[in-house]
Amino acid sequence: MNIYMIGDSTMKFNNYFTYPQTGWGQVLNLFVKEDILVFDHAENGRSTKSFISEGRFAKVLSLLQKGDYVICQFGHNDEKEYDPNRYTKPFGEYQKNLLYFAKEVEKKGGHIIYATSITRHEFKDNICVNSHGDYPKAMLEFAKNNNYTCIDLNKLTIELYTKLGEERTKKFHMIFGPNEYSNYIEGKDDHSHLRYDGAVVIAEIFVKEVLKTNDPIKECFVDLDNAPEIDWEMLKD
Repeated sequence: MNIYMIGDSTMKFNNYFTYPQTGWGQVLNLFVKEDILVFDHAENGRSTKSFISEGRFAKVLSLLQKGDYVICQFGHNDEKEYDPNRYTKPFGEYQKNLLYFAKEVEKKGGHIIYATSITRHEFKDNICVNSHGDYPKAMLEFAKNNNYTCIDLNKLTIELYTKLGEERTKKFHMIFGPNEYSNYIEGKDDHSHLRYDGAVVIAEIFVKEVLKTNDPIKECFVDLDNAPEIDWEMLKD
């Protein structure tokens, strides 16, 4: 069976040209069992609306087989009121699109699970703040009303960032000075997108929360509380 990921740039698979940017979907394969494949179809700047209108969701559906899973995280770009091609109202079109995703996945014999938008690296008085308005609330409400599992990554990442603090969490994001990376000679001050450390932390949070649920997707992931026996002698140089 396979896992398909649909969402925005915080989930997206990145290649060499945007390194060190890393979506949390890009590293989810670190947490799955050996027979599970992860296909990351998340894309920069997409909302539920544009992911559908551009045919990206149709592409995922064309690949989806009975028994496959879909992980859905949108919200970052549904917020863009200035862009009619992406903007959706949280308790209107946004929720309708989330339901559309679910019904189409189910028609193919798949199973969908949701995740609210991860936090931005945004602090006020040493507290990480919600920068996604009502979209996390709208997704949680939708999931509850329609009996779908929703991992509240927005809440969980806000709590983690507040605990660790503003400075310690900068390494999770594309925040760095000049000449640290050849792709970004002038540096970067991007508080939305992740680097590898942040992507792994968020993927781990997601998996830990999934393992607490009764959702069938939990069977795809390794038991994080029971490490396998490793022959460390064979790993010596």
